[in-house]
Amino acid sequence: MEDLRETKNHIRTTFTLALGLDRGSLIDFETTGIPGKDKEHEVVTLGYFHGNKLVVIQRKTREKELFYREIRDILQKLPKPFYSYNSRFEKDIMEKELGLKVRDGDFVDLMRPWREKANLKGIKWPKLDDLISEPEDYFSEEKISGKDVPGLWKAYLAGGTERLLKMIMEHCLSDVLREMILLIRYCPKRK
Repeated sequence: MEDLRETKNHIRTTFTLALGLDRGSLIDFETTGIPGKDKEHEVVTLGYFHGNKLVVIQRKTREKELFYREIRDILQKLPKPFYSYNSRFEKDIMEKELGLKVRDGDFVDLMRPWREKANLKGIKWPKLDDLISEPEDYFSEEKISGKDVPGLWKAYLAGGTERLLKMIMEHCLSDVLREMILLIRYCPKRK
C-alpha cells in the first residue's frame, strides 16, 4: 500500500510492506555529488526502511535547511545500525553535509562482503547494479542511475516539472528495495 503526501518543501511516499526489519534501519541518500570527490554534495532525497515501512522523501526547494532539519530529525530517531550499500558514503553525507555525529559502529556496510570477494579475485568493486539488476537492464532500456541525479535536480531547479523529482524518487526506491534483498538474503548474521 502506498501513501503519497506533498508539502511546499518535499514529496513523501510511504509503502507499507508485508515484510519488516526488526533491528536497525536501511538508509539511502541521493545527492548532487560525493563528499571528498565533488565540490557540492547536497542531499536531495532520503530513502529508508524501518519496521515494515519504506519511505522516500524528496526535496522540492532550492533552500535546503528546512529539508535537512526534517531528515536530521528522522535519522536521529531511526534505530541503529544503519544498513547501506557502501556505508562510507552515507556516513560522510551525514557528517559533512548534515552535520550529524555518527560512529563507524552505527553502520553495517552491505557492500563489504562483495568488496572483500572482489579484492580476493582481483576485480573491481561491484556497484549495486552489478549485483542486482533491474528490468531495464535486461531489456536494454534507459533508466535513471545515481549519476543522473545531479543533472535531474539541476534541470528541476531550472524550471523543470515535478516529474524529474519523481524520477529521482523512483531511483531511490529501487536502490532501497535492491539493498533490502542484499540485507535479507546475503547479510552476515546480525546480532
